[in-house]
Amino acid sequence: MTNKILKDAVEERFRGSGISLQYTFLQDEWPVENLMANDEVYEFCGSDLDILPHAGEADAILTHSGCITKKVIDAAPNLKIISLARGGPVNVNGKAAADRNIPVTYAPGRNSGAVAEFAVGLILAHTRKIAQSHYFLRHRQEWRGDFYAAEFVSREIGGSTVGIVGFGTIGKKVAKILNAFGAEILIYDPYITKESQKEHPEFQFLPLDQVLQRSDILSLHSRYTSETEKMIGERELGLMKQSAVLINSARGQLVDHDALYLALMQGIISGAALDVFEAEPPGSESKLYTLENVTVTPHLGGASVEAAEIGAKIAADELYRYLVEHEEPRYWYNK
Repeated sequence: MTNKILKDAVEERFRGSGISLQYTFLQDEWPVENLMANDEVYEFCGSDLDILPHAGEADAILTHSGCITKKVIDAAPNLKIISLARGGPVNVNGKAAADRNIPVTYAPGRNSGAVAEFAVGLILAHTRKIAQSHYFLRHRQEWRGDFYAAEFVSREIGGSTVGIVGFGTIGKKVAKILNAFGAEILIYDPYITKESQKEHPEFQFLPLDQVLQRSDILSLHSRYTSETEKMIGERELGLMKQSAVLINSARGQLVDHDALYLALMQGIISGAALDVFEAEPPGSESKLYTLENVTVTPHLGGASVEAAEIGAKIAADELYRYLVEHEEPRYWYNK
């Protein structure tokens, strides 16, 4: 996400409105610089101190990963709205904004297509040994013909049972894609109503334990909350098939990584493909680096041109809706 993408979206949306727009810009260093957390907000880049000089005259703050704390909000006496171009507004102090009747908006589902495609890519890369064989052939010039041996080959997706944990926008897209492969799809999501389940007769909605026990591939798509923290731990991994593979393109905190390491090392499950980790980046001492049955990528799931453009468009739409049309935001985080 760049300032240009955000500005272009705002200019397009406000064209013909008669409103004169003035900008002050700050570009953080994410994704080259890692995201951080403090006592108020998390998954932000840079410092709130960097933003203070830019906030003083602002009627609106438009951001992706800026650190929007109470200090920033208090420094902007004219502030009317904070609009985020990301799916989770965790880098804004929503309560501090609400105390001043300032709505915080966000862009749910903006990168759902990117993450869904990436999750399916992780499944293919790991189960068909695309990542492993690339490494051996490209970097070690080893032709791993043994990957064709019976003990190494995997089932096709079309002959597999796939468990989807979390049936939000991303989970639905992953289920739809894998269903097209011919996979049997099992869904666990305690917030999906019976009426909503009836809209998807092609899928089976089951308790988590049954999904764990039956799945050849388990793909996580839940948001990280106090409820979902380490929802996949020693007990849950022990319920899975020995041949099963865990896929996590959601949040690292959903998995107990110490338990996952032991499960992978001891053969309790067959393997894992991870785009997210408990700490990002994982320390050089991470035990996962020592395992050959793990495919890892550096949190790339949401990275696509479309994800940035969609997020910017939604953020600009919310600004226009609130400032020009005087309507409530559609995606109001701190209402």
